Amino acid sequence: MTQHQHIECVEPTVQRHGHQLVVFQCAEVKRSARTVHQWAPLQSRLPEIPAGARAGRRLWDTASMPLVDPGPIIAQAHERGLAVIGANVSTIQMVRGVVRAAEDAQRPVLIQFNRSGLSLIGGVDVAAVVVKSVAEHSEAEIALHLDHADTLDELSAAINAGFGSVMIDGSTLSFDQHLTLAQSAKGLVTWSRLPLEAELGHVAGDEAGVTIGDASWTDPDEAARFVEATGVDWLAVAVGNTHGGPAVGGLQAERLRAIRDAVSIPLVLHGASGLTEDEIQAAVNLGVAKINVGTALHQAAASAMGEWLAGHPSDLRGALSLAEKRVNESVLALLNAPWAK
Repeated sequence: MTQHQHIECVEPTVQRHGHQLVVFQCAEVKRSARTVHQWAPLQSRLPEIPAGARAGRRLWDTASMPLVDPGPIIAQAHERGLAVIGANVSTIQMVRGVVRAAEDAQRPVLIQFNRSGLSLIGGVDVAAVVVKSVAEHSEAEIALHLDHADTLDELSAAINAGFGSVMIDGSTLSFDQHLTLAQSAKGLVTWSRLPLEAELGHVAGDEAGVTIGDASWTDPDEAARFVEATGVDWLAVAVGNTHGGPAVGGLQAERLRAIRDAVSIPLVLHGASGLTEDEIQAAVNLGVAKINVGTALHQAAASAMGEWLAGHPSDLRGALSLAEKRVNESVLALLNAPWAK
């Protein structure tokens, strides 16, 4: 099939060409008295399809890779009115602290990397190997999630590295541009059967090393349109939450309730480090099934290292060990909350 061949289509997709993938988007073309659709390549060729993806299985089988599928975990939490922690990390010590907390609490956790975290640890392939290596020595249920990617290339790299779920973030785009990007992302993840998260609205603050300006709260009607048109699996919402700081004027419970009533999929709350325990509990009661925490964990690690190095200026190993311990304690406290799955 070439770029100029016309076929009926309803959404973006990924198709095999030899041993590679090409992402296509659907563009309407008027011809005669009817509307047909034209498949046009959306980006350059993507990497080889992993063998597991061809069979519709997980990229890493549980027999050789201990990372779990986060889809059923989030779905079960949503059904039970609970939430799963999404812990944003950037070092192996943070990974170790999170995994140990999950094992101690006997709760599942999504270990998440955004762009700045990936930059520090060495990229998606290194991140995947690190998390797998730590998780395989634990009985904890650990999933691996890509946070705040804004290009299909980032999604493709994470999928092929073995991430279990991914997020596409077009929240700085117009609604129509964002919808198109999310549709293309859904087409990309469909062949691997991975859950796709998207953010609608605009959570302000500092995320992935980028300072984000004023917040734009999620509109319930737009949320319904967006979810129906894109088929995303999880929706991150802006309801007073802020990246890297306290909630702006507190959690907007009525807005969150309206969003919950407008869509049926699990909701995600970013910027939970700035929320009170009561606000998190209220959010979970209103359909939030994944709670992202990053700032509090990085602050705990940084504070621990500073504390240790103040008394032991040349003992980096001791500083890193204390950072791991403090991250473990922070995550364990969250996992022992009544709302945690």
